[in-house]
Amino acid sequence: MRICEVMDRDLTALSPDTTLSEAIEVLTRHRVSGIPVVDPSGRVLGFVSEKDIVKAALPGYFDYLQDPSFIPDYGQFQKRLKKIGQDPITKVMAKDVVSFSEEDSDFYVAITLIRNHLKRAPVVRDGILVGIVNRADLLERIMMEEEPPSFA
Repeated sequence: MRICEVMDRDLTALSPDTTLSEAIEVLTRHRVSGIPVVDPSGRVLGFVSEKDIVKAALPGYFDYLQDPSFIPDYGQFQKRLKKIGQDPITKVMAKDVVSFSEEDSDFYVAITLIRNHLKRAPVVRDGILVGIVNRADLLERIMMEEEPPSFA
């Protein structure tokens, strides 16, 4: 199956001058973990995830947050997040974006997302955003596919 059959065609994206606060609002409103950053023509410039924002707010602490025994100071997190809230998204977005072509296979996309620890990634045509692929939706679709007949 080609990824164009599975991708979400919602082209919600951020512009490079979007602030971190605005990005958080968009991520929350759309209930997504990451979103592409595009120029006015729709060309993908980057991708920002909630993880990127947390890392920006707590530089050096992110590895500690992975440890369940670490108890963070949420007041400090809130202060730091508010402090960087007006920074442009371009400060924290990933610029080396993993993206896919509409013709890529579902298996290739699933393996690439898993290997790169990504939940979502843009689908592009000539660098222009045409959709988003979501790891959970993709894996669900693969699991629901009918198995080819066995000739054993």
